[in-house]
Amino acid sequence: MIEEPRFGAHKEPDDTWTIFDRRTGKIAERSGLIMVRLNKNVVLGLVQILEQIEDAPKCFH
Repeated sequence: MIEEPRFGAHKEPDDTWTIFDRRTGKIAERSGLIMVRLNKNVVLGLVQILEQIEDAPKCFH
């Protein structure tokens, strides 16, 4: 089974981009950074990074 990516992006009317969480429908947030008003050139890379973080094994110390 192929799992759908958790994060997606859409273009805003002001030509900036917003990354959203497909599971919740809310704007993505990581480490206090809200993923809005982003440049088109960085959105794809950020979505890939967020996916990698989500897929990383969780360690408890």
